[in-house]
Amino acid sequence: MTLKNAIIIIAILMAVVLTVGLILCRPMAAENYASGVFNFAAVSEITVRAWTEDPEAPGVVPMTVTEDDGSFDDIIECFDLRGFGRTPGGIFSSDAPTPAPGDKCWRLTFRCSIADSFLTVEYTGGKLRLIGAEPVKVTTQDKDEWAEEIYELLIPLYPEPEPEPTEPEATE
Repeated sequence: MTLKNAIIIIAILMAVVLTVGLILCRPMAAENYASGVFNFAAVSEITVRAWTEDPEAPGVVPMTVTEDDGSFDDIIECFDLRGFGRTPGGIFSSDAPTPAPGDKCWRLTFRCSIADSFLTVEYTGGKLRLIGAEPVKVTTQDKDEWAEEIYELLIPLYPEPEPEPTEPEATE
């Protein structure tokens, strides 16, 4: 094989790898990652969980947001028409990320009762995953700023914690 032939073969292989990578990493609507037939217009409830990672704190209880809640449409609007593309590293691995203490994390599960389908969107440790037919690590435009907006939208949904009772001081 001549040097010219080797260079042509390498160029063809690189073009094929680049083309496959671009196809796999192209931005797609979130609906494409969901299980079954899914559409944000048909979502009937959203299970919400948002927290700041603290190994000492008790776990956060998920809450359900329905169409009657004022924040329902705001949450849907943040995801509808947004493109999500696979990350190159996510093509080969879909392991759940591990958050560090102080990380702002959230997890939303959108349920379509008509088609009995769902889509879970999870932001943990700076990593974004969509879980539907399979878990997929993805990215989106301005991911960290967008994830912060989602976090700020979800945290007010939780009631303020009850203040801890203080014991009366003993008098002598």
